[in-house]
Amino acid sequence: MDAAAARDQPGKAILMHILGLSCFYHDAAACLLREGELVAACQEERFSRIKHDWHLPVESIRYCLRESGVSIDDIDAVAFYEKPFLKFERMLETFLSTAPRGYRSFVETLPSWLKQKLWLPRALETQIGFRKRTLYFEHHLSHAASSFFLSPFDESAVLTVDGVGEWATASYGRGRGSRITLTHEMRFPHSLGLLYSSVTTFLGFRANHDEYKVMGMAPYGSPEFAAAMLKELVHRRKDGSLSLDLRSFSYQYGRRMFDRDRFRRVFGITPRDPGAEITRQHFDIAASLQKVTEDTVLSMAEHVRRETGLRDLCLAGGVALNSVANGRLLREGPFDRIFIQPAAGDAGGALGAAYAAYHHYLGRTDRHPLQTLYLGPAYPAAEINSASAAADMPFQELSASELIPAAARLIAEGNVIGWFQGRTEFGPRALGNRSILADPRRAEMKDIVNQKVKFREPFRPFAPAVPVEDCSRFFRLDRPSPFMLMTVPVLSDRLPAVTHVDGSARVQTVDRDQNPLFHELLTSFGKLTGVPVLMNTSLNIKGEPIALTPADAVRCLAGSEMDFLILGNRLLAKREQDLHALR
Repeated sequence: MDAAAARDQPGKAILMHILGLSCFYHDAAACLLREGELVAACQEERFSRIKHDWHLPVESIRYCLRESGVSIDDIDAVAFYEKPFLKFERMLETFLSTAPRGYRSFVETLPSWLKQKLWLPRALETQIGFRKRTLYFEHHLSHAASSFFLSPFDESAVLTVDGVGEWATASYGRGRGSRITLTHEMRFPHSLGLLYSSVTTFLGFRANHDEYKVMGMAPYGSPEFAAAMLKELVHRRKDGSLSLDLRSFSYQYGRRMFDRDRFRRVFGITPRDPGAEITRQHFDIAASLQKVTEDTVLSMAEHVRRETGLRDLCLAGGVALNSVANGRLLREGPFDRIFIQPAAGDAGGALGAAYAAYHHYLGRTDRHPLQTLYLGPAYPAAEINSASAAADMPFQELSASELIPAAARLIAEGNVIGWFQGRTEFGPRALGNRSILADPRRAEMKDIVNQKVKFREPFRPFAPAVPVEDCSRFFRLDRPSPFMLMTVPVLSDRLPAVTHVDGSARVQTVDRDQNPLFHELLTSFGKLTGVPVLMNTSLNIKGEPIALTPADAVRCLAGSEMDFLILGNRLLAKREQDLHALR
């Protein structure tokens, strides 16, 4: 029975269910609110195994319904994270203003819009049987709502920065109680996010996929090209807004995001081919881009602080996943407190749309700050046992009292272990339920995990996880950072495997109440070694999404040189003799 029918029957409890969706660009996701409580959320890539999957998140929707114990008929409204017709208007206007250069690109993208992207209600009806109300919210309002309505603040400034939504590429305003008002915006084609993506592709990586790689490269270089970028590519104003020299960019009309000749004049080299050697000059370009980005975000924040007069800030949008910029904003910025929605990119737009529907459309005033990101599926022991049996690998059952001591000892002895427990994390980070763990005291672990387990570039850093009560002993951080969104200086020389070349680390603090098992593992490792810190990276190998199911985790063990995998209470190894050492 839906809420409308229940209202006609006295004595029936009314439970409002809202399904939030983001899809049709990248990082499709779904979430479900019950009376404003975030019950479930998952990204479609975890089910499809297609990284950054953009399709209608049918499997994620089905999971949210199962987890909530409701059917599609119980859903009162679907909230979508942007307005497709407004976005299509931008595409049309852009094509007309750049014609005929963009003809080929426009013709290639038009069928997907006419067949699918403009007809969400039809897709919902045919694929999941939903026939009720579909609500649409502007992209940057969804970003803003995903941060403010999940924050602990009753009132704050709100800043959103990304590539592009419908027209906006950045916006700011304020949230108060159950309302958000965005008062100013920067508009396409001028965009800090698109600048970052353009240089990402110049460096031989993929836009909307590999920007984090460029952030990881930056500390290996120096910002030699920052001045040239600010002179030739981007012009920044005092308020932090910017305009791009559009002669240098072609994302409005072409397949390539930048003008090859103009970028070559700025950087002195031709674009790097994917897979080609990365030179010192590439590292310097990455460092220059990162400096321009950080300085721009700081300028934006300072302007927003002056204009709003507020002491707290909520931040969202894809640029808010730049943890190095976030760290500088925390240390040098004008705000006392900052809340960043952990899935700050498009996946998190599903959360924002759902909460915009709850507060702005329905007028509900009760607030529900984010309590956990462990919002995805968990798997019972029977499925874990089935997956491990199918793998035909030796295993050992661990009792509840044996599990943590065995895992801590294996890591302290130099083993790399997979750690699969409880519900899957929502968002781009593994936070101790779908993780690969190693000893941060061993400098060689960085290369071992990069080369033999993750099969990725050697410059990529790893994040440390630490009990929140021990954080200030090892890192220059005086507050919780549970979602790996802040890069801060490392204070200890005992953590070489998680200390980046510039002496920083992207820290995850672990609270006993939020993840008691992972907290216990960190504490146990600390008792063995004196260092309650673990190297923590996501349970996957290069090119794959984070493991969702026990079978995904087993494939990760089989396809890498990881030493052990702990699935629930079951310890798997590739060889029987590896288990003998535990007996």
